[in-house]
Amino acid sequence: MDTNEVTLWVQAGAVVVAVAASVVALVVSALDRKNSRQIAAADRRAALELSQLLFQQESIVKLAQTLKLARNSDTDVRGSLLDEAEALIYAVGPELLPRNWAKVSTRTDSRKQELIEGDSVNPEFQRLLEVQLALTGLMNQIRKQMVVKDGI
Repeated sequence: MDTNEVTLWVQAGAVVVAVAASVVALVVSALDRKNSRQIAAADRRAALELSQLLFQQESIVKLAQTLKLARNSDTDVRGSLLDEAEALIYAVGPELLPRNWAKVSTRTDSRKQELIEGDSVNPEFQRLLEVQLALTGLMNQIRKQMVVKDGI
């Protein structure tokens, strides 16, 4: 074997090593991206869970204060505070406040809709029921969004 042949073999070997190194780098890069996505998804899940817990904590503290203030003897003030309490109960949900939820959710959404459309109900009460229906629908949508699925 002369020098030219040795040089060609060395160059061919270098090319093979470079191609193999490139393939290894691509595989490592793909695995790294996959791992990064999994870590980011776990971080997002943890952040969502924490924000939900903080929201529930804030709502429950506000609910406790509102219920304490709702002992007011003025019926207008009391009614307003109880409406606010009901909204907070809907926001927190039945998981944490099962007794409160059972008390405020005794009327079905269809019954509320009938009362809104009826003429025999006070217009202010109809507006309140409409707000409650909107809040219920919104909270159901939020709960569906808060269900964290794998691979976010």
